[in-house]
Amino acid sequence: MRTKVALGLVRTAESDERRRQRARHTAAEWAKIMAAQRRSTLTIVEFCRRRDIALATFGYWRRRLAQAVAIAQPAQRFLAVPLVAPVAAPIEVELGTLRVRVAGAAAARVVDAIVARIGGEATQ
Repeated sequence: MRTKVALGLVRTAESDERRRQRARHTAAEWAKIMAAQRRSTLTIVEFCRRRDIALATFGYWRRRLAQAVAIAQPAQRFLAVPLVAPVAAPIEVELGTLRVRVAGAAAARVVDAIVARIGGEATQ
């Protein structure tokens, strides 16, 4: 077995061949690798060293998968606005051509129900 000495590291022809034959992972496999790292108590550097994964490759896939998740999850459509004082004035909700005006003590609950219903239908 021939050995090479490069930068003080001893490498064999066998280890070089393993590096060349290393299988490429799919995005789903990288997602499993990322989950395994999160579950482990190891740092990313130690995890990559033990699994013979290049740190740059791990970082690339971590960013790529994070971007895919951000694209797959749509932005929140409604923002909850807490009402801190009783509403004396009528509340009006306008959605395109639909306009709903409610007044009284129960107005806030009615608006909450309308927004919950519309939000539920929009995600289905």
